[in-house]
Amino acid sequence: MHQDITSGDGAATVSDDGAVDSEVPTASNTPPELTAATDTTPSPSPDPEPEPEPEPIVHTARLAVVGDLMSHDSQIDHAYNSADGTHSFTSVFEQIRPYLEDADYTIGNLETTLAGAEAVYSGYPVFNAPDAYAEAIKEAGFDFLTTANNHSNDRREAGILRTLEVLDAIGLDHAGTYATQEDQERIFIKEINNIRFAFLAYTYSTNGIPLTSGKPFLVNMLDEDLMRRQIEQARQEGAEIIVVLPHMGNEYEETPAARYVTLARNLCLYGADIVMASHPHVLQPTEVFEVEDEDGSVRTCFIAYSMGNFVSGQRTKPRDVGAVFYLDFEKVVDEHGSATRLTGASYAPTWVQFYNTSWAVDIKILPVSDTLMAIDAGEEIDLNPGDITRLREVHRETSRKMLGEEVPISEMLPIYDFYSP
Repeated sequence: MHQDITSGDGAATVSDDGAVDSEVPTASNTPPELTAATDTTPSPSPDPEPEPEPEPIVHTARLAVVGDLMSHDSQIDHAYNSADGTHSFTSVFEQIRPYLEDADYTIGNLETTLAGAEAVYSGYPVFNAPDAYAEAIKEAGFDFLTTANNHSNDRREAGILRTLEVLDAIGLDHAGTYATQEDQERIFIKEINNIRFAFLAYTYSTNGIPLTSGKPFLVNMLDEDLMRRQIEQARQEGAEIIVVLPHMGNEYEETPAARYVTLARNLCLYGADIVMASHPHVLQPTEVFEVEDEDGSVRTCFIAYSMGNFVSGQRTKPRDVGAVFYLDFEKVVDEHGSATRLTGASYAPTWVQFYNTSWAVDIKILPVSDTLMAIDAGEEIDLNPGDITRLREVHRETSRKMLGEEVPISEMLPIYDFYSP
């Protein structure tokens, strides 16, 4: 027996045992009233979520900059090994090396020539250091040396050229002296952590020793027109930060003369971002100010009027004092472009030890705060009592000069900030 369960054209039936033994209705045999009631209009799609703006990419770089790397006779004698006739300056930098390596790029002023043994090694007044001096500088963590200073031409053209050859051979970047006119016209630009830095170096003098006739390109002189032109060229060639390293100022004066203040500020107006000067052999104050460019953008310019001696044979106070200056930069890249700025400036005070406790010559560059902390912690340091007293004086003197106030020894830090935007 079968029982019908549909009407119309549908022919589905159920047998006595409940099984369906006929076809299921399809769209063609759907009741008309169902077709009329069905809304086939597509539902509107929801508005898509806006794409989030990509996160900006941030690059950072730290420069470490120091002052004069001198090579007086006392330094050359100290480095000499009479047993084999060689020189080694490695120990000079052992204590300060971590401070130099704590940067992406480290810079100093090479205030000597590397004219070779045949030219006879000598200190003041006409400098010529062994190649081992440059090798120790490289080993200590330096990446770049300025070669434009009043001792660049101490051994004439041959000394200039051989100095460049030695620096190239050991892999130290440099600027300020040149072998050809083409080299002098080429701006040194270095990309450091995706930030393009230009480094320009100049000197006020070559101590009255004339350059080879017809070769003014051998040494960059402190010519304001030349400096302005090269700063503009550096920017045109894509430099994002321009660092000018002038050798200028009055020796042993602890305050910059008005003319050098004016010149340094002019370099910032011409487009320099950083001015780090050397030559007075003593520390001088720093300055930070804002510069508005022609396009309305504002830049921060940092000036160090004199970085002091980093190492020398000069012992008259305060020529025994220097510093490692740190400059921190940030480059932000987003969909609108990129912007690079100075984000901080700081310094670590340094002092040159000359004798150990046996009164033997033992020349070392010491980080002032670290050394004093070790002494106060009871560590045995190979320093005479008078030198320990001098270290405490140095800490007080440098904090007054750099920070404008004396930092108590009980509150000393390895590195002091003097600019943070």
